[in-house]
Amino acid sequence: MTQNGGHFEKGRWVEDEEPAPETPSGPSVDDLVDEASKSVRRAVGDVTSLGRHLFLTEEGRSHLEKKARDAGVALERAVNEMAEKARKTYEKKE
Repeated sequence: MTQNGGHFEKGRWVEDEEPAPETPSGPSVDDLVDEASKSVRRAVGDVTSLGRHLFLTEEGRSHLEKKARDAGVALERAVNEMAEKARKTYEKKE
């Protein structure tokens, strides 16, 4: 008779099994990738909007917008590549 708890069954002590901890069901990888992509697009839009307010010249705004778009594309590509690599690794383990 231990601290884990139990009960007598047919004259013998039987320890109660500990319930398996519930695995929290969180968002799927696809949902996380989609949310990250939306966040990147939102950030690019915010930077572009900031550029419209900060720079008085069209050249300055265009330069900032191009750099923001390029950074956004590179970041989205990196997120998608990592997600795909993780997905393939997971599939190999199954």
